[in-house]
Amino acid sequence: MRPCFKTTASITLLLTLTACGSLPAKKTAAAQVQNLLTPASASDPLNMRTEADYNFILGDVYSREGNSAQAIEAFKKALAMDQMSPAVHMRLSAEYLKADKMPEAISHAQKAVQQDPKNIDAHLFLGGLYSAEKLYDKAIAQYNIVLRLQPENVEAPVYIGSLYSDMKDYKKAEQYFKSLLKNPLYETPHVAHYYLGLIKQDQEGAKQQLAAERSFKKSLELKPDFEDAVVSLANFYLKQSDRNKALSLCLEFQKQSHFNRSVADIIAQIYIESGESDKAFEQLEVISGNSENSLEIQMKMALLLIEQKRFHLAASKLKDIVTKSPTSDTARYYLAAVYEETGAADSAIREYMLVPPSSPHFSEAIVHAAHLLKGLGKLNQALDVTAKGLKTKADQPQVYTMYASLLDAKSDYLGAARVLEEGLSKFSKNVSLLFQHALILDRLGKKEGMIAQMKKVLEIEPNHVQSMSYLAFTLAELNQHLPEAERLARRALELEPTDGYVLDTLGWVLFKQKKFSESIKVLEKAYGYQSSASIIAEHLADAYSMQSMPEEAKAMYNKAVGLTTDEARARQIRSKLLKLVF
Repeated sequence: MRPCFKTTASITLLLTLTACGSLPAKKTAAAQVQNLLTPASASDPLNMRTEADYNFILGDVYSREGNSAQAIEAFKKALAMDQMSPAVHMRLSAEYLKADKMPEAISHAQKAVQQDPKNIDAHLFLGGLYSAEKLYDKAIAQYNIVLRLQPENVEAPVYIGSLYSDMKDYKKAEQYFKSLLKNPLYETPHVAHYYLGLIKQDQEGAKQQLAAERSFKKSLELKPDFEDAVVSLANFYLKQSDRNKALSLCLEFQKQSHFNRSVADIIAQIYIESGESDKAFEQLEVISGNSENSLEIQMKMALLLIEQKRFHLAASKLKDIVTKSPTSDTARYYLAAVYEETGAADSAIREYMLVPPSSPHFSEAIVHAAHLLKGLGKLNQALDVTAKGLKTKADQPQVYTMYASLLDAKSDYLGAARVLEEGLSKFSKNVSLLFQHALILDRLGKKEGMIAQMKKVLEIEPNHVQSMSYLAFTLAELNQHLPEAERLARRALELEPTDGYVLDTLGWVLFKQKKFSESIKVLEKAYGYQSSASIIAEHLADAYSMQSMPEEAKAMYNKAVGLTTDEARARQIRSKLLKLVF
């Protein structure tokens, strides 16, 4: 709850310490200053003041340009000419803070207060630095110095109260804010009530929460357009799971006052969470119209349009974002996803391929592009894209699985195994890699290795249905450990009761145990869910045959033949037909 660097104190301080506030903050400003001002000779004592001023102005310009490193160097030169300048120490402290060098920032702020012990802004700034580092006692000491120097100061008590609240010393925190309310010179009582609300909200118990609500309301009663109180009260209601109150409060504030981004964000989020996407979209349009940089909002709007399946409008917004900000890899990734969703494969591939390796979406983009290329029959190109993706960023398991699946499609099982083993050397417990490796080992005829990998999958993810079903089917085919196979198949079916292939596995395990009547019931159900699966039709025909149901078996064998595209399998099924006894 520390407000120290978010108040006007540090801003005012920086402004009052700026020697040349009217200089334009352009990229060429430092060069202009260097052309306009010529530094005096450092060896001339009479001109050391000029040298100090020159470097101070130059440092200020660099600071305005956002170049803290050069600003620090300029201020250090100014300090060398004028070592007893608290103003230069404060500017150095501010620049070190921007550069995230807190020890140096604190050191220079300390020197500033040593050189000018009555400088209120310097004490406030040093207190803020201590506060940021959670050096609470030192921060409070600085604020108490401010109160001794300037008893009517109203900033220091706010900071002290906030620090006590951070320290969970709520009693002292309340005392400080209540003392502000009794101070006749205090002109913003709504702020004290606001902080009292924050303090009460941090404490447990219904009584404290009611007091928090009252304090926030009192703050708004005194200043209806106080944005911080509206946001805090709305979030308070949201924590109480009262969306209606939060929404009503924010809408009323938005109606009566000027636009506030935080309030509008809350409204949009409430609509999104409530599933009212149209209203959320309208609110995001309001935010976008009031924001200088609306790309983030445009992105949210595009995602809402995707959720609503309004893909044409989503694509239009995403293209606009990418045009305005070509480095927006998230927008590009989702644009590609929209193209993929709408069947524009070539456009999707193009956009996926433009996602840079530095993007968190890079690996997924490679996988999607490869998948689409495979679907277009461009298997070699898909392999090339994936191989390059691995070389560029080989730290994502999904890229290994995609590459292996493409090699599998080319019947390069040894190549696929090598890729998966490389992936497993980095991600030894990745379930997708383990499962796919097991499948490839099976294709290579390494049944024992496959079984071992499937068991590893189940150790890591006990409810992995595909592994349970595959392992159970394999054990049935090997005619080994059939009770264990049945247990695995039944557990898989509990998790996926409508999966035709899982039902087929159980039916086949029962068949192998010569439980033909029960097997038929399960396989008929499997065929009902997957009537286009040749293997299920064949298994059901086998069960009918063993149960002396030749007509039913013949019909199913014929269906199995019609459903397979593998001529070798078709011949095997026809041979079973010839053996039927009517």
